[in-house]
Amino acid sequence: MLAPPKISDRQPAVSASDELIRGIFEPPSGPSVSALARHKLLIGAVAIVCALLGAGYGLSRKPVYTASATLQVGQVNPNSPGFYGYVQSAAALASAFSRAIQAEPVLDAVQQKLALTPAAASARLSAEPIPVSPAFRVIATGPSRSSALSLANVTANALVAYESQTNSSNPEAGSLLHEYTEASFQLQQAEAGFARAVHDRHASATQRARAGAVRTAAEVKLKALGNSYVGAVTSQAPRSGLVTLLAGATSASDDRRSKIERFALIGLLAGLVLGCATAVVRERRTRARTQAGRELQTSPSR
Repeated sequence: MLAPPKISDRQPAVSASDELIRGIFEPPSGPSVSALARHKLLIGAVAIVCALLGAGYGLSRKPVYTASATLQVGQVNPNSPGFYGYVQSAAALASAFSRAIQAEPVLDAVQQKLALTPAAASARLSAEPIPVSPAFRVIATGPSRSSALSLANVTANALVAYESQTNSSNPEAGSLLHEYTEASFQLQQAEAGFARAVHDRHASATQRARAGAVRTAAEVKLKALGNSYVGAVTSQAPRSGLVTLLAGATSASDDRRSKIERFALIGLLAGLVLGCATAVVRERRTRARTQAGRELQTSPSR
């Protein structure tokens, strides 16, 4: 027969796995956690006060105004048969032209009209191409709305003047752009002819091969002209009319709201940390005073 289990008044030993499970599923406890739970109002008050101080600091800072002018590469004609190819090529060139805002002649023109040194103007200027578009923006910042607008418009006009200068050492820039546009239109026709040959049941293998060869030749020609034109316009100043002003800067936005929100968030986070630290310190002092009072009561009188 099996022996009956021994009955004892002792509590069973707790294994390591039981301790691990208890630590996972039981809420955290301790002096610091109890201090945070007991002084929630204090922590919230400190956080709100610090957030208000941060918002006030952001409001007191001078805002930075931003204005932008839009320029385009070449003249856009949607009715042109090579319009799609032109947009593709001009969109690639817009990135190259946008880097000209840091050119010395452009910064010199800005210095003459606005009395800004090239270093100061360069720090307040930037440019970004507009995706899938033959245009790019000239972005200017300033301490006031009028200064940002003036810098954006003056830089845009100086950039147009710089890009419009005739360079006698490279007179083929304009003709290369025209040839690239024509080659793009020819490639579209070759692709359409190849698609018809592939889907035509009566077309022979020779006709399909000839259509594929025409398409390949058009692709090679377009790529060669594109590389030649990009190299020409990025190494030399292009001919007149390749960059024009599409829309000048008429309004400027400021970053006052973003500054207020950023510093208010920083103040809120700092307030939470400071409030938690204050709650823990206060709890420890209260426990120390309570412990000292108990020891004083339990100590024998002399």
